[in-house]
Amino acid sequence: MLRKVILVLTESYKDKIENALIYVDFVRVMKNNCTDVELFTGDEYVEFLQTVNKDSLFISDNEEVLKKLQAEGGFTIAVYHEGVTGILPGTQYAIEGLADIDWEYLNKVHQRFCKIPWHITETKRCTLREMGENDLYDLYELYTNPQVTRYTEALFQDKEQEKQYINDYIENVYKYYGFGTWLIHRKEDGKLIGRAGFNYRPGFDEAELGFVIGYPYWRMGYAYEVCSHLLYIGKTVYEFDRVQALVHKENEASIQLLKKLGFCYSNNVFAEGVEYQRFLYTK
Repeated sequence: MLRKVILVLTESYKDKIENALIYVDFVRVMKNNCTDVELFTGDEYVEFLQTVNKDSLFISDNEEVLKKLQAEGGFTIAVYHEGVTGILPGTQYAIEGLADIDWEYLNKVHQRFCKIPWHITETKRCTLREMGENDLYDLYELYTNPQVTRYTEALFQDKEQEKQYINDYIENVYKYYGFGTWLIHRKEDGKLIGRAGFNYRPGFDEAELGFVIGYPYWRMGYAYEVCSHLLYIGKTVYEFDRVQALVHKENEASIQLLKKLGFCYSNNVFAEGVEYQRFLYTK
C-alpha cells in the first residue's frame, strides 16, 4: 500500500499550488487514506534522496530530478503544467497538475511499480483481480483437467514461458487497455476457480468476452454470475457499445450460457485458422 507521496517541484510551481490551496487539498486527500506527503524543491537532492523506498511515490516537474530518482530506483510520476516545456523523459506515468488527483489513482500506479495485481470487482460469491507471477502454480492446477482445455488454449508446458507471458500481458494489455483477462477467486476459501474478462482480438472491432471455469466448479452458476457482472461493468465502466464472443460450434454449454447472458448469434468467422460461431451482445 502507498504510504508516502513525495513532491519534488520547481520553486515556481511549489509556490503556485501552495497559494492556490491545491497543496492543502492534496495533503488532505492523501492523509484521509493514511498516506503522508512531503514537499521539496528540486535543489534539495540530499534530503529527498534519503527517502527513496518501495512504499513511496515521487511526483516531479523537473527533468533532472526524475532522472536522478529513477537511477536510485524511485517510483516516479511526471507532473505537467504551464511551466513545463517539452517532454519529461524516463517515467511511465504522467499527470496534468495536482488538482483533482485522487489517492485511488496514485495507489494503483504504486501497485503497478510494485507488481501488485489490481483488484477489479466482485460478485456475490467471487472476486476478480489481475494475474501476477505468484499465480503461476494455481493456474497450472486450474488447467490440469483436459475438459478445461478442450475448447480453450492451454498454458505453456514450460512454466518459465508462462511466467514471461504473464509479465508481458501485464505490460502490454493491463497497462495499455486498463482491462484484460482476470482471475476469479471464490470468496469462501480464496480458491482460484477460473478466468474471465475482455480482450481485443486482431481483425475485430468489438471487445471480446472470454471465460474459463475450472472443471470442479462447473454447473454451479459461477460463469453466469461472473460474466453477467462483467457485461454490466463493460457497459458502465468501459463503455463498450457491443461485446462479441467467439465459441466453437461444438461447445454447446458455452453457447447456451451466451444466450442466457443476452448474446445473439451473428455469423461464423475464422480466427487464427479456426472456425467459430460469433455472438454479439448489444444491450
